[in-house]
Amino acid sequence: MVAGLIVLSVATQGGGGIERLEGISALGRTRGESNAPVNMIEFGDYQCPACKRFEETSASQIEETYIATGRVRLEFRNMAFLGDESIIAAAAAECANEQDAFWPYHDKLFGEQRGENSGAFSFDQLKSFAGDLGLDQTAFDECLNSTRTQQLVFDETDAGREAGVDSTPTFFINGQLLKGATSFSDFQDIIEEQLAEASGTP
Repeated sequence: MVAGLIVLSVATQGGGGIERLEGISALGRTRGESNAPVNMIEFGDYQCPACKRFEETSASQIEETYIATGRVRLEFRNMAFLGDESIIAAAAAECANEQDAFWPYHDKLFGEQRGENSGAFSFDQLKSFAGDLGLDQTAFDECLNSTRTQQLVFDETDAGREAGVDSTPTFFINGQLLKGATSFSDFQDIIEEQLAEASGTP
């Protein structure tokens, strides 16, 4: 994981990966208004401790300050690169998404994080999480067993790599690249800059 603030231009990282995301639906995995002036893409891995730290710290402040007020739209994208349990956990979240429960399942996964490839995200555990959240168990189990949602996970992970993502969490904020579970003020600096540009404020 990367600690600290790294801001780079997307142009220096290759924009192809982000363009590739345009063909992969984020339906159900976004927060905020579709026409918000700032679009924030988060690449995360459910086994990543820094991703969990972001969810427990800056994420709630960004939600309250910018997403709830219609100024930022957040979309979550998979960067499942820490092992098999990263892949199946992400696939399970997509199965939950089929029942309009992506965000509750997303939060459950980070809450249940117990180290990399330790069995915390085994198939049985992932199915039990669906039960805990009151999802249609039969439909969820069929989805997870079929592995049909894994291709989306692979595609997004590949797109992230093409865009220069080599650690999680990584964020693209209207094209500005920010790496790591940094402080809210680091996000705020970039978001405010992008809001000013969007409004034409010098």
